[in-house]
Amino acid sequence: MPLVRARALLVIFAFAVSLGTAAAPVDPNANDSPQNSSQNIDPSIKPADDFYRYANGGWLRAAAIPAGQTRYDTRAILVARTGQRVRDLIQDAAADRPARGSVAQKVGDYYASFIDEDGIEAKGLAPLANEMAAIAAITNKESLSAYLGATLNSEVDGPTGNADHIFGVWVNQSFTDPDHSVFHLLQGGLGMPDRDAYIDASAKMAELRAHYQRHIAAILKFANVAGAESSAARILSLEIRMAQAHAPDSDAADVFKQNNPWKRADFSVKAPGMDWNAYFKEAGVAGQSEFIVWQPAAVTGTSALVGSESIDLWKDYLRFHLLEHYASVLPKAVVAEDFAFYGTILSGMQQIPDRSKTAIAATNAALGQAVGQLYTQRYFPPEAKAKAQAMVGNLITAYRTRIPNLTWMSQPTKEKALAKLTALRIGLGYPDKWIDYSTLDVVRGDAFGNLRRAETFNRLRNLASLKRPADPDEWRIDPQIVGAVIVFTPNTETFSAGLLQTPYFDSEGDAASNYGSAGAGIAHEISHSFDELGNIYDAQGRLGNWWTTEDLTKYRAATVKLAAQFDVYCPFSDLCVNGKQVLGENIADLAGLLTAHDAYILSLKGKPDVVISGLTGEQRFFLAFAQRWRTVQTEAALRRQITSDTHSPGEYRSDTVRNVDDWYKAFDPAPSDKLYLKPEDRVAIW
Repeated sequence: MPLVRARALLVIFAFAVSLGTAAAPVDPNANDSPQNSSQNIDPSIKPADDFYRYANGGWLRAAAIPAGQTRYDTRAILVARTGQRVRDLIQDAAADRPARGSVAQKVGDYYASFIDEDGIEAKGLAPLANEMAAIAAITNKESLSAYLGATLNSEVDGPTGNADHIFGVWVNQSFTDPDHSVFHLLQGGLGMPDRDAYIDASAKMAELRAHYQRHIAAILKFANVAGAESSAARILSLEIRMAQAHAPDSDAADVFKQNNPWKRADFSVKAPGMDWNAYFKEAGVAGQSEFIVWQPAAVTGTSALVGSESIDLWKDYLRFHLLEHYASVLPKAVVAEDFAFYGTILSGMQQIPDRSKTAIAATNAALGQAVGQLYTQRYFPPEAKAKAQAMVGNLITAYRTRIPNLTWMSQPTKEKALAKLTALRIGLGYPDKWIDYSTLDVVRGDAFGNLRRAETFNRLRNLASLKRPADPDEWRIDPQIVGAVIVFTPNTETFSAGLLQTPYFDSEGDAASNYGSAGAGIAHEISHSFDELGNIYDAQGRLGNWWTTEDLTKYRAATVKLAAQFDVYCPFSDLCVNGKQVLGENIADLAGLLTAHDAYILSLKGKPDVVISGLTGEQRFFLAFAQRWRTVQTEAALRRQITSDTHSPGEYRSDTVRNVDDWYKAFDPAPSDKLYLKPEDRVAIW
């Protein structure tokens, strides 16, 4: 029995809502460096009474929630700035007509083709002719299975979500063999976001299904399908039966439940109905012998439907999903109908986004690392990466010192933790080896063809990795995305160039502020490799508990005080923070802050830090930590966060400092101050 419920092997902290437009007006080159933290301080507030408002009072007075949004914070600033930078880079590449074959040419021509609505309109549905003919040629289960195999794609990056086609593939390191990658087969094929939309009996969901059925009929009419309304009803019925076999999203977070190794021969026995020989041959993996079936019930259920439902029904299903899949590069009428359901009905949007915004997002999706090369060349040079690597080196050294002193870990567990720390691979900014796009042909004026070729390129590249040793340094997030990714299998973490910018990180700025902000954030994520998220993955990312039962008992006992500390934070008279709900992230905040402070001291190499704007290095370190969490949000958004999020509101996360002895030395609080804790009451998990 596992010590605790298994967690997802992939944790994504990606913050970009869209790289096409800014969330609020912003100067993309504005200097918002953490070393300017004194500008945000409110000196009228005593730091030991309200450290968050002392650190952020100036910013909070000036900040405003953008129209149509529910919150505004540092993350939104980075998304806005980065989005504008990426937009400019892509549009410049489109206008400059770079040398044929260069990444800039591919980026520019992809964007120019996508934004050329007149050119797309002139072609009508002609680009779909070959696919439509292939669907029309389906006559039996073998040819149906072969066509479905041809749709297998790597649309889902990780074990959650719903693939756009009936199944998706995710290639990742094996849970038991760190030297080899495995084919993970994932559920898919639903036109609505999740299974609940199909099986929830509420009036709201019934109405949504009625809207979806009308949408299916409207799309089928574009394809001149006879009896579109009746076909739409049958397609919805088919998808409902597919959804009934799907695993809920919550199951995807339980690795032990979803780690289901199947041999190639198992498919015809465990999932009859599909002609699996035809399916895998057309998918390009006829020789694959080992699989991880992430949701067996979905594979079994969908395969049974392939065997039991009429060929004509499946052909109409495929026609609908073909148009839906490529709607963005089809005539305006298809785009408008697609938006009417997915934009307005599902998301509440009233107006189709500007085509340039959609084109930016599409270019990023197809050519993520190509755009990333343009972005990092201008905004994250090798010198910045070297500074970030030096900081992370000090963080690792600090953890190497802290782990042996943990009171809740047994000695054998400490040795395993240190081995895992040594093996941990941390990517910063951008990959050392970029994707080679030289074989991807991007043709200006061929939006549909560009999308098809990009999908094929990415699918073949993904499947090719099955034949190579697992690569722990595979880059998991595009550099221009504002975010980070933890992958427990393999044992890697990646922090993008989009995240490593001011005010989180300034490669030419103040070390104290960098360590208090980006350093504490990176150290927070590193801690997850050694807590209740990461304790079922060993140093090579293999699945298996490496904590003892005694470790877990002592760990949980050490966290009780921290949960109680957050229970008393009450922004409303009728609503307080739930300390247990947010405990995991609060522990990581504390671990990150303590370790980052150790690393900051290491960076000084025994020398005293300078005083800037009257602030010592110690003070700037803790101020930068508090300024990471600055946020303005609506009351509804704050209430929703408290009731449903595993992260505490920012002002309380900044109060983590009250558990750190060095904060007391930096700001000299008195026992009568509101944030003061007696030494014995300060939480010391890490």
